[in-house]
Amino acid sequence: MAKNLFQNLDLNLLHVFFILYQERNMRLTAQRLFVTQPAISKSLQKLRHHFGDELFVKIPSGLEPTAFAEHLFQSTRPVYQDLELAVNSVNEFDPAALEDTFHIALSPFLLNSIGSKLFLNIMASAPKCNVQMYKWSTDSLAQIQQDRLHLGLTYQMPDVPAEISERSITIDTFKCYVRKDHPCKQKEISLAEAARFDLATIIAADWNVQKTNIQAIFKKKNLEFSIKYRSELPSAILEVISETDMIAPLSGFLDMSHYPQLRSLKVKTTESDYDYKISTYFHYKNRQNPLTEWLNKMVLKTFEEQK
Repeated sequence: MAKNLFQNLDLNLLHVFFILYQERNMRLTAQRLFVTQPAISKSLQKLRHHFGDELFVKIPSGLEPTAFAEHLFQSTRPVYQDLELAVNSVNEFDPAALEDTFHIALSPFLLNSIGSKLFLNIMASAPKCNVQMYKWSTDSLAQIQQDRLHLGLTYQMPDVPAEISERSITIDTFKCYVRKDHPCKQKEISLAEAARFDLATIIAADWNVQKTNIQAIFKKKNLEFSIKYRSELPSAILEVISETDMIAPLSGFLDMSHYPQLRSLKVKTTESDYDYKISTYFHYKNRQNPLTEWLNKMVLKTFEEQK
């Protein structure tokens, strides 16, 4: 008869196995579990003895799971995630009692526009917590898959991995931003008028790195245009247009009270070229997690206050 591997299995060790599989690194696993590396090493030895398999082997970049570990992870992950969700849902959710550190990745547009206000809203409900906000990068989706980010907030992406859930939040209607004494004196500007000036556009990972949205818009209208400057930092874009006649298409949620040297121009168009859906992204297993629901509510609250 085959050995019953579930019998006498310490679920704490199974939790260590899941984090090790995700991180592929002893130090990072220890950091996530708030223990020492020797403690992780000891747990791994117990796991190896219990399963009778090496589970992870050392490679130059960290740890590589064995075929047995790969099968174990893929087979038990759905059950383990359901168990984790069920156990966590037993306690009544109270943000004021939390003492966690929230990890949130935002599009640079949104980090600049609402990042500080989102932080203040979170702190108002969960004062004992810490918040770490990151600029959305090309590996943000992978970090959500690995459950290293609580939430991602960015412009809607066409394709996301099956393990990631999406929630539609709001619509961002982009505006053109110029310096206060820009030659264009109107409150609105047509695409043809905007094309007369050099443009400054932002570089946003997973959204417009290779080709900007403004390029597609102008080409659709058969308009000649010149993108003179691009940056990953909204602050750099705003500084450049403050000193030049360049125009920057940016988020309509930008708080203009912080930029008295600038003004915004509404784009004259009957189409929705400048309307972009904003969504949150989180691990599928957390779709019913009270913490995830609360963070989504904080995001919605922040956008509603910004309108």
